[in-house]
Formats: sequence, C-alpha cells, structure tokens
Amino acid sequence: MKNLGKISKENDGFKVVFERILNHPIERVWDAISNPEQLKYWFTDIDFEAIPGSRITFKFRDKDHTESYGEVVSMDPPHRFVWTWEGELGVWELVSKDEFSTKLTFSYSKISGDYAVNVSTGFHDLLDLLVLRLDGSDAIYPFGAEESEPSSVPLKIHYAAQISDSHPEVLKHQPVVVEKEVGASKEKVWKALTEKAQMRHWYFDVDGFDAVEGFQFQFVGQGTKGQDFVHLCTITEVIPEHKLQYSWQYEGFPGYSLVTFFLTETATGTKIKVTHLGLETFPQETQDFARENFVMGWNEIIGKLLPDYLALK
Repeated sequence: MKNLGKISKENDGFKVVFERILNHPIERVWDAISNPEQLKYWFTDIDFEAIPGSRITFKFRDKDHTESYGEVVSMDPPHRFVWTWEGELGVWELVSKDEFSTKLTFSYSKISGDYAVNVSTGFHDLLDLLVLRLDGSDAIYPFGAEESEPSSVPLKIHYAAQISDSHPEVLKHQPVVVEKEVGASKEKVWKALTEKAQMRHWYFDVDGFDAVEGFQFQFVGQGTKGQDFVHLCTITEVIPEHKLQYSWQYEGFPGYSLVTFFLTETATGTKIKVTHLGLETFPQETQDFARENFVMGWNEIIGKLLPDYLALK
C-alpha cells in the first residue's frame, strides 16, 4: 500500500503525518491547497479569508448540506498553511524540490481515538484526489455523500494495522491474535514461513512464494463443507527474520484482510505472533468467514502444525 501516512499517539490525541512528492511547482500546489476555487474540486466547498483568525466553513455535500467550522491559524505563502477544524489541527507544509516538483508534508492532529483510523483513511483519499486535480482532473468530489466516497476498505485495514498492537482499544473490530513460543532460531522459523518447499508441510501448498513486497501468490483451502476457496494474497511488508505481512482475500467474494507474522527472539528460541485483521469485511452470512473459524484455524496452524514441523527439522 503506497503513500500511507504514519499514525502516532500524542498527549492531545492521535496524529497522522503524510509525505508526498508532487510533480508540480510549489506555486501550483500552494494554489491547490489554499484557494477555495481549487479546493472545491478535490476537497469540498470551503469558505475563508486568508487572514489569521478568520473563520473557515467546511460545507459537506450530503443531502442535508451539513456545515462544519474551523479557523485559519497562519498562512505563509507558498510554504505553510495551518488551520483548525472542530478542535483538530491541520498543518500543510511545502518545500520546493526544484522548479518542477514539490515536497508536501501534511499533518493532522488532536484526533479522538475513535476516529484515528477513519480520519487517516479520509485524508489519504483526499490527498490522492489532490494529485488528480493537480494533474488536470475537473471531477468534483462529493465530500460527505457516503454513497459516492472512494472504496477505502483496504486503506482502513492498513491504517488499523498500524495501531492494532500499540493501541488496540481504538479499533472497532479486533484482530485474531495467536502467539506461540518455539525452541527454534529466528532464522529457522523465518525460512519455514517464507520457503515454499517448507510451507507446504505445515501451511498451505502455495503456487509460489518470494518474500519481497508486491509478490502475489494464491492457494486453495477447503471450507467447512468441503468446498474450495481460492485465497489471493499480496506481500505488503517484509522485515527479514522479524515481520512478514500480506493481504488475504477470496476469489469471488468481497473483503480485504491482512495477515502479519512477527518473530521475537527469546531466551529459549523464538516467539511467533500472527495477527489477522479485517475479517469483518468478508460476507458475514458465509459461515466459513466467521471469526471463530479463523481463531480455530490459526490456533491449529501456529499452535500445533508449525511447532510440530519445526521440531522435526
């Protein structure tokens, strides 16, 4: 997943920071983020005067024409624009890389924990729309009209994954988490996790596997009634002998989830931790996608099959 912002917990709430390199001169980018005539395309209708202390009105494009308010804190064209929005703080910073490109850093802070994931996802979408506007798009984004918002399920899952370990209390849906300590080195466990020839003995018979970001693989697993489910996966993060993460989807079904393996060295071997996040995005009327089935499956895989295989190596 490209261009993800970084979420952190601050004293006054959560904060997300985005960095983008935009292939446009700084003056053009500044106009796009500070001119209401440009903001209406990729953001929404926003009214304000370019004066510190000026009131900002954010106009949603829902059926009720909802309005929300903030304040201009400071403007330093074409480098820095700071405003508040219902008590939250947005800081836009631009640095010219050369005459044709600009580094944009946008931070948004003072976010309530309940909204940390959704707000991060929302601004990620908006920044993508900003890029499209800079590239010449005349499409107007229907901000606040839910039926017209971009599909953000994968983004939400990736942002939830960022804070699932450090601040699980803010997540509406908790991941399945299974841990097991084994008497094997991290190197040995890592090879079992990432080498196709070994995976088939304790995991699934995958069609191929290469532990590099972007690699796609698939495998077939049987459901509770013996039917085949084709699993579609893409590796999204690799830290050798420490972290392996990939998406997990099903051919022919909506939904997006993330599986993450963490390895930690212990005094007697290695602790293996697996998290599976996003299960709620799969069709809940399908029994095979029920949470308890994943709990049972990962406990069997991590709690028994993998340790038994490692014990034989």
